[in-house]
Amino acid sequence: MRTIDLHTADGVMVRAPGHGILLSYGTIVPTSGASGYATGCNFIHTDGGAGTAFYINEGSGTSCSFVAVAAMTAAQEALLGAVAGTATASVAAILDANKALDVVRTASLMVGASGSELAVILADMVAGTGVSTGTSTVCEHRVTKVGGLFKTEIFLDITGLNDGGNGVTGAVVGKDAATVNCHVGQILAAVNGTIVAGRMSCLLTPATGHADIDLFTANEGTLAQDTAIGDATANVKIVDGATWATGDVIALTALPPADDHLVLAMGSGGGDADYSAGLFLIELWGV
Repeated sequence: MRTIDLHTADGVMVRAPGHGILLSYGTIVPTSGASGYATGCNFIHTDGGAGTAFYINEGSGTSCSFVAVAAMTAAQEALLGAVAGTATASVAAILDANKALDVVRTASLMVGASGSELAVILADMVAGTGVSTGTSTVCEHRVTKVGGLFKTEIFLDITGLNDGGNGVTGAVVGKDAATVNCHVGQILAAVNGTIVAGRMSCLLTPATGHADIDLFTANEGTLAQDTAIGDATANVKIVDGATWATGDVIALTALPPADDHLVLAMGSGGGDADYSAGLFLIELWGV
């Protein structure tokens, strides 16, 4: 078989009309500022060495600027954890090692310098349907764990929930018509840790319904709206709301145990009214 030499005397192997040289070779890298080399042109440095054997033009066709294309460092290859030519799923990205974040793991999120990563856990909670199905009601959760500290946040817009009928002491707050499953979330050790502190804040004063709202824990997550919280198993008042107003912050007087549900109930008799406003933030810290 005869070898076919595809090049010119000056080392040009591929040239595109209207663009310039696309592939070239030689013992001397083209001088910066030279013309005729298309942007992206590859240059093979025939007497180059490690890190100087292959170049690419990052300049323009009228003023070239060839930059050496270096191989990956050993540290970068180690971060990829390449197996059979593919990156392992546990390491999703390589970032600048000089920055604070250089490892992102998808199975268990880790942040920090390689070798000194800090565990980060992100989780969610679910409100009962007696709260989540209220008209215009919002109950959203965010749970994070950085290092050994859990932080649980529950944002609650009670618009659309009912404050319970007259004559019911400690009526459970939820969607009207005795809707069941009136809780704003369940505490789980694996998700929230062991709760060691907490507080409840009023971001917007409740309107239409009574503002005397307390926070309880109870074993059951099935409690119906307008039933008495006193009938719940192992119910404990952890926030005595008195009369909430924007800006009020009340620390927990007791701590919710694992597996219990968080329930809103009236501190006084309700008026069987649906709330037209009322924003709250419940914050819990766990270990």
